[in-house]
Amino acid sequence: MNVFNNNTKIDDIKYIISNIDNTPIEYNFVFVNKTTKNNIIFLIKELFNKYNIIYYENDIIDILMELISNAIKAVYSNIIVTEDLKEKYIEYKDKIDSKEYIYDENIMNKYYEMINEDEYKIKLRKFIRVENSLLKDIDNNIDISKNEKYSRLLPYRKNNEEKFTIKLIVEIVNNHIKFTVINNSPLIKTNKNRIEKKREVFKDYYSKGLVDNFFLEQLDNTESAGFGLAICDLKLYNNNIAPYDHLKIFDLGNKTHSVLIIPIM
Repeated sequence: MNVFNNNTKIDDIKYIISNIDNTPIEYNFVFVNKTTKNNIIFLIKELFNKYNIIYYENDIIDILMELISNAIKAVYSNIIVTEDLKEKYIEYKDKIDSKEYIYDENIMNKYYEMINEDEYKIKLRKFIRVENSLLKDIDNNIDISKNEKYSRLLPYRKNNEEKFTIKLIVEIVNNHIKFTVINNSPLIKTNKNRIEKKREVFKDYYSKGLVDNFFLEQLDNTESAGFGLAICDLKLYNNNIAPYDHLKIFDLGNKTHSVLIIPIM
């Protein structure tokens, strides 16, 4: 596995991409700032140029950025809920720290209750808004160290740095390019059900030629509702790629894997 991060030089990334036929690529990042976005765009453009499939590179970039955005939200969501559960229920601490909580029915019932509370949803949106502001300041070379607005977010992220690390793995498998986005949080049942339901509903609308109706009638503000994935499915349909065969989201080893498989034609 050839591994790189935001400190890797462009020439080194080029070399890594040139050898992908023999060795998969692993890109690790914590923040999705300008450097991260540029690296992902560069990686895809170089890769698609290598295999002469540049005609759908923009759609694939959009899909990957959506999967990565969902991964970051999932990490925040999981950390916020589990930290709050540990504060309210001291007896849950050991199981949450060891990630055994997902097998405990009592803890998960409390988890599902909390994740559906308005207080939690407001808290999650606030963290995401503050992070977006932080990344904008970083991209503009603004000193963030003394900004009171980030006094909670920065220690929060530093104390959970391993949990916030996102992996993008790219490999060539059976004449396909396989992208895997991995985040360090489990895909809990409620989110999995929402995603699958929204994709199924979109599939039904699409099969009936009612895509515009879907986007008018099905838009909601539910976290992890899968609306963004419906847009991803549409982009795949538009490129004659079957979404259910080529875009899968599943839990593996208490981590969420989002896998996008693109044929090399």
